Amino acid sequence: MMDAIGLNRHFGIESTAELFSVAGEKVHFTSALRYPVFVDGKNYNGTPDMLKTEILREMVETYLAEEARVLRNAVWLPLGPKPVIALKHLCRLGLLKPDQILDGIPHPSGANAERIAAFLGTKPDGLLSKQTNGRQIAAARNDLVEKIERLRTGGLSA
Repeated sequence: MMDAIGLNRHFGIESTAELFSVAGEKVHFTSALRYPVFVDGKNYNGTPDMLKTEILREMVETYLAEEARVLRNAVWLPLGPKPVIALKHLCRLGLLKPDQILDGIPHPSGANAERIAAFLGTKPDGLLSKQTNGRQIAAARNDLVEKIERLRTGGLSA
């Protein structure tokens, strides 16, 4: 999916798979919330809102913000809507630029196979289930292609 939006060209490589090779060493993995979070003894699932919950917002503004400061020119690939919220918060704080956040790529899990196929264009819009919004996915992909082009040409938005 990263190659499909041109991220490989941004890095001047054949495929983004190279980023994950030992020779690449250009990938940094992180989480919006650095430490495990439990609510009522269960894994945190996005509720309560991380930005409206003081301790969770502090985790974003302390640990994730520090990573953004250190990795000033990084591109960020959030996997899911909650990390997007955290990264956009860092934009509002002036720590990231919107074009650094590559939001809109479907989470690469088996449960998202249809959304991934729609994103890659391997499943036509007319064959998608009612639960999959092909137009929204296509719009997200087009936005990402444009964002990557701005990154490649140095035209980052403020």
